[in-house]
Parts: sequence; C-alpha cells; structure tokens
Amino acid sequence: MGKRKIGKFIKNEYFFSIVTKFFTIAIGMVQSVLIARYLGAELKGVNAYISSITSIGAIIITFGMHQAYPYFRKQYGKDYIYNDFISLMILIFSVFFLVGIILLVIINLEFTLKIVLVLIPLLGYSRVVSYISLVERPNLRNAWWTVISVLDVLYVCFLWLFVQKSIYSAVSILCFADAIKCVVYTFSLKVRPKFHKGLLKLAIELFKYGIFPMFALLMTTLNYRIDVLMLHQYEYITDAMIGIYSLGLSLSDKIVLIPDTLKGILVSKLSKGASYEEVAKVSRYGFWTSLFICILIILFGKPIISILYGKEYIDSYMVIVITSFGILAVSYFKLIAQFNIVNKKQKLNVVMLSIAIVVDVVLNLTFIPIWGINGAAFATSIGNLVCGIVFIVYFSKISGISVLRMILIQKEDIQIFKAYVRGN
Repeated sequence: MGKRKIGKFIKNEYFFSIVTKFFTIAIGMVQSVLIARYLGAELKGVNAYISSITSIGAIIITFGMHQAYPYFRKQYGKDYIYNDFISLMILIFSVFFLVGIILLVIINLEFTLKIVLVLIPLLGYSRVVSYISLVERPNLRNAWWTVISVLDVLYVCFLWLFVQKSIYSAVSILCFADAIKCVVYTFSLKVRPKFHKGLLKLAIELFKYGIFPMFALLMTTLNYRIDVLMLHQYEYITDAMIGIYSLGLSLSDKIVLIPDTLKGILVSKLSKGASYEEVAKVSRYGFWTSLFICILIILFGKPIISILYGKEYIDSYMVIVITSFGILAVSYFKLIAQFNIVNKKQKLNVVMLSIAIVVDVVLNLTFIPIWGINGAAFATSIGNLVCGIVFIVYFSKISGISVLRMILIQKEDIQIFKAYVRGN
C-alpha cells in the first residue's frame, strides 16, 4: 500500500478511531490480565462493586451537560459555546471536589463511601473532558487515549512487581488513568477559563437539555452495572463470584468495541450535519464487525481465559457465552442513541431504555436465586436484546430506512471499501 493510500486511511476519522481503539483494546487486555492476576477474584469483585457505584455517581453529577454540547455546537457554532462550556465544567467540578473533601473531613464514613466520594467527581470530570475532546479533536483524543492506556498498564506492572495487593492498590488502579485524562484533555482543549455571570444561564440551558441524556446514560450504565449491584445483595454470592462475573462481562463487552468506537466519531459528524444514512451505514458496519468478534470470542474464549487469567476465572466463559448474543444488539443502541441526543430527541432514549431496564431487573430478581451469576448473565443478555430491538425498530420507522438495510451489507459499502483500497 503506497503512502497516498496510507494517508487516506489515516485521515479518515472512522478508520483512525478503529485502529487506535484496537490498539487500546489490546493494551486493555494486557491490563485486564495483569489486574486479574494481581488482585485475584475476591479483590477484583470488590473493585467491580466500587467501580459500579462510582460510575453511576459520575453520571449523575454531570447532569448530562456534556452530552448537550454537540447539539449547542451544531445549532450555534463553536465560537458561541466552546470556551464558556469548558469554563463552566471546570467551575462545577472544582466545587464537587471541594465538597467531597469537606465531607471526608467532617463526617465519619466507612472506607467504601470515602473512596466513592473521591472517585465520583474525578470520573465525572474525566468523562466530560474526554467527550468534548472527542467532538472537537477526535484523532488527538484517540491518540492520547492510547498513550494513557499504555501508562495504565505500566502502572499495574509496577504495582505487581513492587506493591503487595490491598484494597488501596486496587482503588488506585480505578483512578490512575482518569486522573491523567483530566489533566491531559483539559490542556489539549486549550481553553483559558473565564468565569462570569453568563455561565449561570448557560448552566441552566445545559441542564434542561442534558437531564434526559443523563437519565438515558444512567440507564445504559445500570443496564451494565445493575446486575453487579444486585449480586452484591445476595449473601451466598461471594466477592470472588462477582469478580468472575465482572471479568466475563468485561470480555463480552469487547464484542461491541467497534460500535463503541464509531459512536464518538458519529457524534462529531452528526453535530456537523450528517444524516440518517450515516447512522444506518455505521450501524451495519458495527453489527458485522461485532458478529465477527463474537464468533472469535466464543470459539477461543475458554482456552484464552484459562491461559491468560488462570483457572480461577474459568467460570467467566459461560458468562461470556450467555451475554454475547444479547450484546450484539447493543451496537444499534449505542449509535442510534447518539443520533437522538444530537437531534434533541433524548427523551426517547430514556423511554426506550426504561423498557430494557425493567426487563433486566425483573429477570435478575427471577434468575439470580436460581442460577447465580449465570442467571444475572441471562437477564443482562435478554435486557440488551430488548434494548437493541426497540432502538432499531424506532430508527427504521422515523428514517424510512428498512431494518434489513441497517443489518445487511449494501453494494455501496463494498464500492466504498474497494475505492479506499485502491486509494481513489
């Protein structure tokens, strides 16, 4: 492949995002193995529980305001929103950090709650600046994401070699990468914060828009995390079993790594005027790549888990198999939900996700007592399947694009691929 063809691929934001994501996933797999081996199943289960709580809390304190950014940028232009938005985020999360520190000092809390108070604002701000960087400078953001992932792996290696495992080292793993992202992405956005009275009006507008995306994102996270939280409430489900379950769920989530990557670039394109066809095209790409990865994971997952993670985690393979079929449908939700947010239809995301959450919770209550962690996996799989079906049927109806066109590879897709290969 000549320099011209290579340059054409690199300039394509979807392609560059996928390449960096694959590299990040490869690094993430190394990190996942190191963490699982270093912590062991029991401590990993504790980590999964803390991570679930902090992830939910981080979503709540953002109020979905960062998800309003693409819409405001599309409607009013970058000059209207950019500097004020980031200044507002810096101000809000500085207050959250301050409040968290004050609560730590004046209130006697158990260790888990202390950790949560510190991690929630950290993860919340990291989520915001990562999202804005993805919209404004996607290639730079993805490049830095890869670098930070490498540093994260090196940090876990350092812990394994020199630090005895404990709850403190486990928690440090949760916050290391996000702390770096907070600093790096803030500086990469090149903003000089200006605090003025107009930020209050902007905050109100963003809150009004973002509250429903926040609920939608919260429900999405609950769809992934509610089972871990529910498993923790059953006395006969040990931390080690939760650790095994969380590993299986995280590996299963790799099935939709391509749609998860493409959704950020899709948001960037939609905020700049892309149409229904862009969503349909990216959706079918996402589905087929996810199906391919799903087959590979099912075929080779068991020996890979045994070799890389150890026999302690072998039961996580069944979790992967059970959840894999449902998670294929999640690729459609991930992409169509972004379309709704950019086009100020975020309330629909909440309504449609509510259906999936109710299904998930009811099935968890029914099947966890019967099948344990496999029951939770079954509930998650069905919940994801319902979620994907609802979103794809909805989008097909409003766009006039058939469901089959959103699933099957089209002639123009093959032509586009051939043109890229030829360098045209």
